Amino acid sequence: MENLLEIKNLRTNFTTSNGVVQAVRGINISLDKGECLGIVGESGCGKSVTMMSILKLLDDNAVVSADEIKFKGIDLMDKDAKFMRTLLGSGIGMVFQDPLTSLNPLYTIGNQIMEPIKIHTNMSSKDARAKAVELLRLVGIPSPESRLKQYPHELSGGMRQRVMIAIAISCEPDLLVADEPTTALDVTIQAQILDLMVDLKNKINTSIILISHDLGIISGMCERVIVMYGGMVMEEGSIDDIFYKTSHPYTKGLLNSIPKIENGKREKLVPIFGSPPDLLNPPKGCPFSGRCDYAMKICGSHLPGMKEISQSHRSACWMLHPKAATLSKGVLTNG
Repeated sequence: MENLLEIKNLRTNFTTSNGVVQAVRGINISLDKGECLGIVGESGCGKSVTMMSILKLLDDNAVVSADEIKFKGIDLMDKDAKFMRTLLGSGIGMVFQDPLTSLNPLYTIGNQIMEPIKIHTNMSSKDARAKAVELLRLVGIPSPESRLKQYPHELSGGMRQRVMIAIAISCEPDLLVADEPTTALDVTIQAQILDLMVDLKNKINTSIILISHDLGIISGMCERVIVMYGGMVMEEGSIDDIFYKTSHPYTKGLLNSIPKIENGKREKLVPIFGSPPDLLNPPKGCPFSGRCDYAMKICGSHLPGMKEISQSHRSACWMLHPKAATLSKGVLTNG
């Protein structure tokens, strides 16, 4: 497989009046051409910030560092705003979480779709308009010619999300980042949006990074999954690894929180008790140790490294230590 994106040791801090928030703490991500990667975790775990850091879309109070951020072999760490404007849209497209606030209420749908086309391809207005109509038709919007003249508030939530996808793929980017693309949509529209993204991926061979807290959506779209918590990667693996060979207690907690019906009977949801860590003062050890039923003494004082379980499956948990299975809770030390 051709490597498209490579991120090593990404860290993002936000300077606030209360101190420095360590939102992303040493993330490593790789993505192949044509692959669909899911990033899951609770709200505030660093999913969106990770992608916004790569695309340099964060506010001025953000400090981003990394050993390496490479897209198609190009190091993005030292690139300026002018280069990123050229890259965004043509090389990387993004579908933001809330289309109503992401679309400009003062411009028509047609203007907003045509703008990146004219900027990145130098098409004439006539050709860009024809391309915009084609894109709206591609994403399943009826009467695309008349929709070009409408404003965002005149469209439903599902149609606005389709417009966002049309804008994101207007220049056929190599990578599409979708940040909670089905939030606040009903289940029927959710299914349509996800089917649309899979169809587009197959048609133009676009790689996708899908950010979501919904494991059901991830299982239906992605080939590989990264599970984040407290600004760090807890587990990474294929769909089968994450759903059927779960290793990390946090991933198990997420899976147990999904509503289930077995033999026609509804099972009780099993919540993850406690609260996420305070990233102003993150814990020294595993960020999940305060909520983990299997936490040992070492979990609260030392970060676990990523343990390779198989060629496709890795997890950061002290329970994978060779002594963990034979020692009682709280006994395992740093030795």
